[in-house]
Amino acid sequence: MASVEFLIKQFLTPNKKSLDLSNQNIGDQGALTLAKSKSLKRLTRLSLPNNNIGDEGAAAIANSETFKNLTDLDFYGNVISDDGVKAIASSPYMKNLKKLSLYGNLVEDDGAIAIAESATLAKLKHLFLTSNRVRRAGLEALTKVKSRHRLCHLHIDDLSDFLYEEDDDDEDMDDDD
Repeated sequence: MASVEFLIKQFLTPNKKSLDLSNQNIGDQGALTLAKSKSLKRLTRLSLPNNNIGDEGAAAIANSETFKNLTDLDFYGNVISDDGVKAIASSPYMKNLKKLSLYGNLVEDDGAIAIAESATLAKLKHLFLTSNRVRRAGLEALTKVKSRHRLCHLHIDDLSDFLYEEDDDDEDMDDDD
């Protein structure tokens, strides 16, 4: 892997507003380096798909003033779980996010609920949370937010994919009342 500083020089757009480090395997250490970089203060789009970034790296980015101008954050295909998502959802530096991709991570209900209940992410319009571990409670919380028109584009797994036999039995019992 090349040094993160070298990757920044190579992939930062000339206007310094977009950085795409897809498939560079920077991990949490690389994310920590990004969070400390002074050359990224103008960044509005940060794309980090398939980089083996976990909660520590996600939290470092979320809690870095360097990224206060971000409107688009892409963590596709990393190893971020609820703790990393909670850091994003509660960080004052993430208040300008309009698009957040967490597709293919390890997010469960608590992370989805943190996004749904986040006052920080009030501008969020596009959320990609498909192929995670979010189940009924998380999906329902996000669906409610979408119905209140905050999230215009919500990409989550279909709730019906998670109906199990015992769920059907519970619904049948409710019908008998």
